[in-house]
Amino acid sequence: MKINERKMRIIDTAHQLFIKKGFHTTSIQDIIEEAKISKGTFYNYFVSKNECLLAILEKVQAEGDQKRMELEHGKNRNDEEIFIQQIAVRSNMNRKYSMLALFDAIAHLDDPGIKKFLRKQYQTEVNWTAKRISEIYTPGTIDYSIDQAVMLVGMIHHFMHTWKMGTEQDVEAETVIRFLLKRLRPMINNQLETGERFFSPGWLGNEMDTNKPMEIRDQIIQKIEELSPFANAKQKKYLLFLKEELVTDEPREFLIESVILSLHHLFEKTKSWHEVRQIIQLTKKFLDKKEDKIGI
Repeated sequence: MKINERKMRIIDTAHQLFIKKGFHTTSIQDIIEEAKISKGTFYNYFVSKNECLLAILEKVQAEGDQKRMELEHGKNRNDEEIFIQQIAVRSNMNRKYSMLALFDAIAHLDDPGIKKFLRKQYQTEVNWTAKRISEIYTPGTIDYSIDQAVMLVGMIHHFMHTWKMGTEQDVEAETVIRFLLKRLRPMINNQLETGERFFSPGWLGNEMDTNKPMEIRDQIIQKIEELSPFANAKQKKYLLFLKEELVTDEPREFLIESVILSLHHLFEKTKSWHEVRQIIQLTKKFLDKKEDKIGI
């Protein structure tokens, strides 16, 4: 048996025992006997039961991260349905591996390594959710994404928990997330209009705004091309003008600002307003980035 296979065997055996007997009542000797290994083999890989638990947490998180990447591979990653499936991965992984039972045990542990992992896991989850919210609902600004991510992550947790308190039947995580996003969208729009913010984009130590001007321009052009077939002749004229101006060597800011003002008036209160507002936000971000580049 290869080294990695031995280690995985110990992790999988410990995981099964922690779920079956409970973390606190499972001993290292139980793991050794169930895995059919020597005590020396166990200590070659883990110095304690807590370290074995940490390896389980890391394995499940890594598998979840991989599944999220696979879900968007070859697809439009800004599709809300892809986002819903990606968010649901974490809940579905917890169910698949009976992680809630382990989380109950973890709550009573005073282990610095596990506490550090859980803190980092939460930060990563919120930052990832914030980045995806920005990409899908507020392209052009990340100012409010952490606020929105904290609300969404928290609401999902409490909705799932409250559901379990009232019934033994399972509810699909996707159903809960879809319900919550429908309520979150108006909140996102309201925050964009009022400009109120609680957390700064870098609150959890990860500045998400890394897009370069040309990357932003490409996003705008893609959205214009997606929207154009559904626009009338006048709307299409302004969209095309904006697209053509953006690809020039020296985009004229005063003209672009005039065009996005016209787009605002042309599309406001139409079914395409959400998409147009994204184009406007991205265009403003593009202009800001261009100014920053000139000022350097």
